Amino acid sequence: MEASTAQRGIRSVEPIYFNRYGAYFRSDCLRFLDLLRSESIDFCFADPPFNLGKNYGDPSFEDNNGVDEYRRWCKRWLNAVIRVLKPGGTLCVYHLPRWALDLGAWLNERGDVTLRNLIAVKMKNGFPIRGRLHPALYTILYYTKTGGHATFNIVRQRAPTCRNCNAVLPDYGGYRKKYEKFQDDLGVPWIQISDFWEDTRPANQDKARRVRVNELPLHIPERAILMATNKHDIVLDIFAGGGSTLHAAQVHERLWVGCDIGDPTPCLRRFATVFGRVDVSEPHRKIAKCFKTGALLPLVRQKRKAHLIRRVRTLPNKKSLLNIDLQSKSRVLGF
Repeated sequence: MEASTAQRGIRSVEPIYFNRYGAYFRSDCLRFLDLLRSESIDFCFADPPFNLGKNYGDPSFEDNNGVDEYRRWCKRWLNAVIRVLKPGGTLCVYHLPRWALDLGAWLNERGDVTLRNLIAVKMKNGFPIRGRLHPALYTILYYTKTGGHATFNIVRQRAPTCRNCNAVLPDYGGYRKKYEKFQDDLGVPWIQISDFWEDTRPANQDKARRVRVNELPLHIPERAILMATNKHDIVLDIFAGGGSTLHAAQVHERLWVGCDIGDPTPCLRRFATVFGRVDVSEPHRKIAKCFKTGALLPLVRQKRKAHLIRRVRTLPNKKSLLNIDLQSKSRVLGF
């Protein structure tokens, strides 16, 4: 049954880019998920369209639906993601608070996933809205699939310091000595992260950035990946956009699988800039095992005819991208 279902969806999936860590496709998320085996993925980070009328460059996808229709669509891809997660695997959903409450209530009623945390992510540069409180946060729903051991690593962030003298700003009182073994070369301690992330900044609003690109700052998916996966685990992003999640996964030696319905150029430019234009003819064998029988081979044959990453330009702000934008804010340092 899995093989026949997979065959029906292959024509709607376009292979874009393979390297030794991952595979990227252009596809509708539901059609792509239908190609994956059940219980094959360790971690999924989902930053879906927010139903705000954005143009994703595909006339078959509408980002301005009624509340009930949008809710049904979210439940469909959530059902599919939970199917492909391994027992003990992790699902992180980045969304507006309104939809985090809505979808979280539905997820809590299921018996196959367990809420670990609701993480608040501070929104920078938000604008006041008449008649409402000033919006200042996004949310991440952090769930694990029941039936297996869930990975959890202690992730730490650098304590905030004075920009002039580099002195540590918080007063940790009698607990200061506990952090000595986690100090860096400048004597600044690395503190365990909480469920409120206020040190993440918004994605760069480059003048050349297209409005269709859905791009998170690298530090958000990176922190979730470090917290819930180990090296060589498989990370899935079905709304890959500008490639932040895939990029963070590769930096930390996780394998990755990604897809997006929109233009793949922004993601390819990111990879060409950071990792070079190397493109292989087929994905890592561990990734190949995630696909249903007969689903991957036609895509590999199709991919061999095109090396799209060799045609894109690297990003113009390469120096700042490498030195600032991609500087890790998180480390797995234990307890």
